[in-house]
Amino acid sequence: MMKDLLKKGREQKEISTRTLSKIINVDQALISKYENGHRIPTLEILNKLAITLEIDYNQLLVAWYKAKLLNHLDFNSQTIQAITEILEEKGISISKDDKRDNKIADILNEIENLKFKLNKL
Repeated sequence: MMKDLLKKGREQKEISTRTLSKIINVDQALISKYENGHRIPTLEILNKLAITLEIDYNQLLVAWYKAKLLNHLDFNSQTIQAITEILEEKGISISKDDKRDNKIADILNEIENLKFKLNKL
């Protein structure tokens, strides 16, 4: 997770959140929020963090995208299907096991919907 990469990177460099905030010119409270997963840095700040903390930028960028997706998408069966279709449209194949997992997610989602309906009775 991005928050773990940032905290581990800062601790390995043996610098405080205050020092890091001064180096990259960001409020100290934001550094804490990044490390606690309460905020997501901008790409500009992410780049500064990667350079300053000597964290592999590609690894940090993947973690950043994951955090953004998790914060903005509800990962239900429809979302997974939409993402799968986008990948297929872009020529990125999904293995049959992944498709099977999507079908399982659909079934589990339907079970949750049925439970909700039963609770309303």
